[in-house]
Amino acid sequence: LHSQEVLTGLVVNKKIHELSVNKHHTYNKANIVLQLPFIDDFSNYTGYADSLLWEDRQAFVNSTFALQPPTIGVATLDALNENGEIYSHADAEGFYADALTSRPIRLDRNFIQNRPMTLADSIYLSFYYQPAGGSLSGYEWERRGNQPEQHDSLILEFGYATGNILFTGFEYCDYILSENETYAIGDTLLNPFMEGSFYVFELPAFGGDVVSLPCDSLFGEERIWKHVWSAPGQSLDEWLADNELDFFKQVIIPIDTAEWLRNNFQFRFRNIASLEDNDIVGWASNVDQWHIDYVKMDINRSFADIYPDDLAFVEPTTSLLQQYYAMPWNQFRTSDLRSSFHNALSNLSSTIKNSYYTYFITKTGGQQVGQYTPNNENALPYYNDGLHDVNPHVNPALQVTMPTDNVDSMSLIVTHIFQEVGTGDDRRCNDTCIFEQNFYNYYAYDDGTAEAGYSLLSTMSNPEAYFAMRFTLAQPDTLRAVRFWFNSVLNDANVEDFTLMVWNDANGMPGSEIWSQPDQLPGHAENFSDFVTYYLTEPQYVEGTFYVGFYQNHSVQLNIGFDQNTDGREHFLYKVADSWRDPFLKGTPMVRPVLGKYFDAISVVEHVLPSVNVYPNPATTTITIETTPEAPWVSYRLFDAFGRLIQSDNLSNTTTSLSVSHLQSGLYLLQTIDNKGNIYTNKIIKQ
Repeated sequence: LHSQEVLTGLVVNKKIHELSVNKHHTYNKANIVLQLPFIDDFSNYTGYADSLLWEDRQAFVNSTFALQPPTIGVATLDALNENGEIYSHADAEGFYADALTSRPIRLDRNFIQNRPMTLADSIYLSFYYQPAGGSLSGYEWERRGNQPEQHDSLILEFGYATGNILFTGFEYCDYILSENETYAIGDTLLNPFMEGSFYVFELPAFGGDVVSLPCDSLFGEERIWKHVWSAPGQSLDEWLADNELDFFKQVIIPIDTAEWLRNNFQFRFRNIASLEDNDIVGWASNVDQWHIDYVKMDINRSFADIYPDDLAFVEPTTSLLQQYYAMPWNQFRTSDLRSSFHNALSNLSSTIKNSYYTYFITKTGGQQVGQYTPNNENALPYYNDGLHDVNPHVNPALQVTMPTDNVDSMSLIVTHIFQEVGTGDDRRCNDTCIFEQNFYNYYAYDDGTAEAGYSLLSTMSNPEAYFAMRFTLAQPDTLRAVRFWFNSVLNDANVEDFTLMVWNDANGMPGSEIWSQPDQLPGHAENFSDFVTYYLTEPQYVEGTFYVGFYQNHSVQLNIGFDQNTDGREHFLYKVADSWRDPFLKGTPMVRPVLGKYFDAISVVEHVLPSVNVYPNPATTTITIETTPEAPWVSYRLFDAFGRLIQSDNLSNTTTSLSVSHLQSGLYLLQTIDNKGNIYTNKIIKQ
């Protein structure tokens, strides 16, 4: 009882962060003006909201966070900005966080009848919403996301641009302190970017540190925004207690004043969030999520227009495999296949619909290897009868002839289609659900997206904890690496060393140690967008059942990505004192063993990590970081014994000198990072 599993939110949304720095990601910044109808159900894309409909990038469009939405895909408002990082102005009192703002809409003219718009055209805006923090079972340990508190809220505003230009704030630029610059708390720095302004240090700073300073004034259009509707933070449990089908509530609002009948009308959703830290290091993270779905604005509507004429997928469908989300191709056996898929389907209309379902499976390149015989069934209305519950559609048998190609990898595309027979379906884009089944060189129980962070929190005076994830091979293989998804936490509070472990099996539990590698640190792949690969210094022969995981002898939460859409509880264990324990939190820690040979499918290049020489050690004034010319090391980070980041910089050549004269005596960890996000750790003693 001195240790427990802990779930926290995410300080960095890696999917959004990846998009924000991806130079190939297109975002339309043109001045787009829309006409009615306006509709988006977020069903056919992921990441930023569609830039042809929405003008900001703070909401996260996804298909994994919400519980039983009207259609697959929602826009989530939370405490993370458009870069997927926690807002710099976030606090525990309450702060404005995300916004989801429509492009300007022409409400000045009825283009169907080619005349000015009037209130008699009966314009209504409708949408569905859900607070996070609920679960399908009602169990506390299966909750997804963080429930907004009573003082948090979701807000809807109407507005327009006035045409006036106003000062809106400053643009900030990075200023790197020179090698000899040192500042104490309260010291001031003359801003080199803007004459007459100063920066006051709230924390000590040293040479090489980066300070963000105002460098330019920003101006923008004045906009008028008026509050139209809001909802306080609330529990989904209360909704379901009143109506077990009420996972999402629908709101419908009329345009009832001529003020909004203009050529640049806009509406926006905003949320007020508040941080929680519970006095635990690494706890403060993403909180207070709201999910929005099926936003629609059009003429000729009424308060009774609450049933879209739409059949849709509600959630992503399942893998082809019984246990794994992905596995090595050479380990695959037909016995690994599941007998049937599981689909969540819905008829949102108020009448029974004749529905059609099929799927087909193709190899990369288009060769078809499987197809389900099309089947027509009646779909009952959701709000009377719940989700579509006809077995041939909901649990269709898996019908596939698996390829026998003698290759290193394989990828299959499964395309599921569920729609109304005929032409009555309003939104065809939510009638298709596509799943990519990967057979590469790694095992995965998780779906690749973290909804939370998993840690072992210990209160023992000499804490020791082990984590182990179980994998079973069809044939002997070579374990070459282990991939971890570590969440970034506030102030890098989870950067503490751990020992990477591999065990054999002893009657369903980790047995004797096969291999271990100490002095590892939680890392993040480039742009926080992927797993980090920890290479074994020596590849290990494994057969049958084996386990990969870690050992820690401290109480810092390492914060591993936790996929809450798969239930991997039967595949991992944790240990404190002398006993292994089964987990109770529903989900899957994101840990993947890499086996066999390497190939580019997961961006892993086969190589043995070269050593990094650091000398002198112990050191008094200066240390030298020396790497071999062929080593791809690109940067370093220096941490103190408590895992706090002291300084970091790039490695420009094979020999780098680093001053340590300003450091107190004690133990430090030097983390060297290569261009693939892999890490090498040295312990440094400062005398």
